[in-house]
Amino acid sequence: MVAPLENIGIQTAKYCNVAGLGILIFDYFLTLEPEIRWTWNRRWNITRILFVVSRYMAFVAAVMTSYAVLATRANENCLNFSRASNATHIISILAAEGLLIIRTYAFWKQSKKLLAVLLVLAAICVACGVGITSFVGGLLTAPVNPSAPPTNNCNFETSRASAIQYGFLVAYELLLLSLMVFKRYEYYSDCNGRLVRAIFQGGVRYMTAIIFVSVVNIVITSVVPISYSEMMDLPQVVFHSMLASRVLFSLRESDQHLATLQLSTIHPAQED
Repeated sequence: MVAPLENIGIQTAKYCNVAGLGILIFDYFLTLEPEIRWTWNRRWNITRILFVVSRYMAFVAAVMTSYAVLATRANENCLNFSRASNATHIISILAAEGLLIIRTYAFWKQSKKLLAVLLVLAAICVACGVGITSFVGGLLTAPVNPSAPPTNNCNFETSRASAIQYGFLVAYELLLLSLMVFKRYEYYSDCNGRLVRAIFQGGVRYMTAIIFVSVVNIVITSVVPISYSEMMDLPQVVFHSMLASRVLFSLRESDQHLATLQLSTIHPAQED
């Protein structure tokens, strides 16, 4: 039997995750017009693939998490389902991070060296985050008594060790944000035009929001009672998808403004 206070925590976490699905659906229709404008009828490349994975894998993760929240699974083995659900979460977040990498790469004048370094560091962060989290989680798990009756593994809770992988995520996102700020004042210090400010401020605003969500997830996972630990499980994916999509829309719009600006300076010269 679940203790009353623990039950309150689990129910609160479930409500937050179902609310995350509602926010995702609402935001999808809110941003459908810019998606059509800036992604549809464009050629397929790595940017569009990352966008599609980040935006639509979030729905797969939301449906699977909502099923875990709402379904009654007292006598089921939920291990395989939980692993599949976690995989959709990871894929969606990685795709969102890929869009942040592309924005940083574009702001750094498409530096191939920077891109290579960022990709290597991303692979290291993913490997260390997943590996160390799994290792520490195993250490924190209480040993199973072979003579004890089987227990249900469908509880909507996560290990304290999950905060480790989000710590690596925050560290990487802080690196991307720092690179944006550094390049703004190292290379674009003399450029105070509206376009440069819009590109920089938009990127910083969205990346700061993503970092904030990750930090909140770390605090909830590591500090609050364990029954609340899954409060930000789906919201983490939802906000990554929402904000990363806006990063792409902002980047496409900036490219369009730049092209328009270039045309406006070329055409008068041709007419003389």
